[in-house]
Amino acid sequence: MIAATFTLVLLLALGAGVLSRRGSKKEISDYLVGGRSFGPVLVFILGAGEAYSIGTLIGFPGGVYAHGASYGVWFIGYILLAYPIGYFFAPYLWRAGKPYNAMTLPDVAGRHFRSRGLELTIAIASVVFLIPWGQLQLAGLQVALSGLGITINPTVAVFVGAALALLFLLLSGVRAPAFVSYVKDAALLLGAILIGLAATAKSGGITKLFADAASHGAGQASQSTVTGSSLTFVLTTIVFQSLGFFVFPFIVQAVLSAKSEATLKRVARFNPLYMLMYPFLVAAAFGAISLLPNKLEGAESNEVLLQLSRLVLPDWLTGVVAGGAALCAIVVLCGSALGIGSIVSRNIVPGIPESRQRVWVRGVIVAYLGLSLILTLAAPQLLLTLVNTAYYGVTQAVVVFATMIFGWKLRPAALAMGVVLGDVLVLWLYLDTHGTVSMWLADKGMNIGAAALVLNVLFVSATRVMWPPVEAVSGLRAENRSAPVPCPAVPTAKADIR
Repeated sequence: MIAATFTLVLLLALGAGVLSRRGSKKEISDYLVGGRSFGPVLVFILGAGEAYSIGTLIGFPGGVYAHGASYGVWFIGYILLAYPIGYFFAPYLWRAGKPYNAMTLPDVAGRHFRSRGLELTIAIASVVFLIPWGQLQLAGLQVALSGLGITINPTVAVFVGAALALLFLLLSGVRAPAFVSYVKDAALLLGAILIGLAATAKSGGITKLFADAASHGAGQASQSTVTGSSLTFVLTTIVFQSLGFFVFPFIVQAVLSAKSEATLKRVARFNPLYMLMYPFLVAAAFGAISLLPNKLEGAESNEVLLQLSRLVLPDWLTGVVAGGAALCAIVVLCGSALGIGSIVSRNIVPGIPESRQRVWVRGVIVAYLGLSLILTLAAPQLLLTLVNTAYYGVTQAVVVFATMIFGWKLRPAALAMGVVLGDVLVLWLYLDTHGTVSMWLADKGMNIGAAALVLNVLFVSATRVMWPPVEAVSGLRAENRSAPVPCPAVPTAKADIR
């Protein structure tokens, strides 16, 4: 029965993907950003589809189960802080993107500052730091299926996941994961709520659930991990990741797909509604501490929600949970692949006319999914060790977009150098864990991405005095909301944007 309902969820998702072809057009803007025509509901669903990955059903409850409620503080905290930041930032990003015909993060920056160097810097950084994201989703898919006891070969599982992601993107580009997210979110929310309620009922109520968890050491775990340097790390991580949330390439594409600034404002008011599922996930994680017969250690803790589902839910509902988990991985994999494909085709490889970019995007998507498959099967730990650097590296570009919004007088070359400096420092600190600087930051509890961002800001600020710009670039805040950003004619794909 698990396999039957799991397959049914995937078939419903496939039907949604086919349905997404209705109304699609051949233009590259339709393929990458839906022709900038998405209304509030579709933008809301697409944004949530890209934001809530398989880590929501696997990583979050597994972390709470293994480390106590404190683990959830940063997980929930950074998303809650990111939404109000996005409420103000996303409309400015959309405003900058429309007159430049921008469809990627580097499009916006490169064309606003008329700098090919800045465009290329952000493009390369985005691709480098997003490469591990695909392997993370496929590895999570393996965990989901093994935790639910579905008898499918792990190799077959990742091939099917990658194939579905490719099929969705070939159907209609960004429209397909947006439509599939309807099915994915329904399964995700249904699974999270029902598992939490079932765990609470089986434990004898909320009071008894948390009392049992505390008797098994959950209380001590939560008290011992949110003090001193650990608290500093949690707080710096929350602030840092909330700043980077809306500069992730696939979130940027969701923003640029909206039909207006007003659409984004309306969506932002309802984004926090998705957070209502987290109390149920916390209840499930704490319920698993006393309900599961065997203690899960290390990597096995990622299976906690899935094993609990098999214990407290009927098989057919467990299959729905499995389908939701699989779609979480597949939808986010679609976003990563489409983001990398569009950046390579529009911003890294020069001179590709828009009429040929769709072919190039698809080619890059195939290559990226193939690489993720190979790494997941042949070297599963190779890139998973670098997953955390995705936020560390991508967030360095937030300085560029703050400069756009506020109209600070800075050279594009200085902004590009600041991004490179932050990214290099992040990689050095992450890989040199026993170095003097890394150990000092760890002792102080400072998130290394936040430390790199501070250095990035200091460097760029210093160039404002020591290397002043020749001409100013208009800030987005200074423009009337109803008027387009004044800019030169949109450069063609072959033009050199300096």
